[in-house]
Amino acid sequence: MLKKTFVGATVLIGLWHVGTNIKAAQPVAQTSPYLAFKFRGVSDRKGQSASDAITIKRAERAHFQIQYVTNAPYRAGRGVDYGPLSIRAVNQHPDFFKERPGPTVSLEVTRVDPNQRELLPVRVFSSGGGYGDGVHYLSVSIDILEPEIVRQERLRKFVSQMREAAQRSGFPTAPAKSGSDPARLPHFDEIYISNPVGVYQLKATFQPDPADPRPRLSASAYINVLDGPDSLDLITQKLSPKK
Repeated sequence: MLKKTFVGATVLIGLWHVGTNIKAAQPVAQTSPYLAFKFRGVSDRKGQSASDAITIKRAERAHFQIQYVTNAPYRAGRGVDYGPLSIRAVNQHPDFFKERPGPTVSLEVTRVDPNQRELLPVRVFSSGGGYGDGVHYLSVSIDILEPEIVRQERLRKFVSQMREAAQRSGFPTAPAKSGSDPARLPHFDEIYISNPVGVYQLKATFQPDPADPRPRLSASAYINVLDGPDSLDLITQKLSPKK
């Protein structure tokens, strides 16, 4: 009887030990409110370090949500048709912030380099936001910009290639207007996506009251841009005659 009791106690101690180890291995939940990134089709654990960065192609934008997690019910005040998250984006109406506070969210992209950390310009698009289950969210897409002189030269080359291809195919082409610069045409610039290859830290900062810089929340994620064709290369490949 004593032997059975001893064995039973040993098993219970072993199970307690395993249980405590499992519990200790679980990630510590963040205390709300907090700010977070949610990338489309990517685990929340991904992108927490430069060695486990979220990968995107050179010719694609990064799509994600910026989430303000409160775990509390929310109801907008009377006459208020916007949430607390807002960001300045290139696809917004010029008067977007005329009748509302903001922007309350800013983004920074820094190249991760052992010798130098370089802040790069980004182009931001936003399709708006919403709220659900204690989470305010803002849907955002970005691409990282090359130096302006590099972008302009690439766009001029692309327009020249398209003009020559049209002429070879027998399509009429209007002569370029004197003084016009195809590199500065908005529709060409918008379709040109060429994220510089490398690993970057993406940081979002949320400042609820733009007039008061003290209460701030931030979130970070790492992205890795893979080498490959840019968006203009892909267009050229599709338009090239198949052999």
